[in-house]
Amino acid sequence: MLDPREPAVQGGRKDPLSAITVGALSVIAAGLLVAAILATYTYSTPNVELPLVIAIVLFFVVLLGANLLRLAVRTLRPGR
Repeated sequence: MLDPREPAVQGGRKDPLSAITVGALSVIAAGLLVAAILATYTYSTPNVELPLVIAIVLFFVVLLGANLLRLAVRTLRPGR
């Protein structure tokens, strides 16, 4: 008599890499903002920006590799 109209959606298993990806992209965005500020306002130490940008790019490449690895595992093991 008081049954819901739509079946209740069962929450699937959450993927921890998704949460890590969101956090890492937030860190990358903050790093890019700092790099933009340093590129604009640091006239006395212009060599500070290059190591920061290299670290941001390496961090993004590692994050991309982890997500591609997750995609490959999901593709090769469709039962999970």
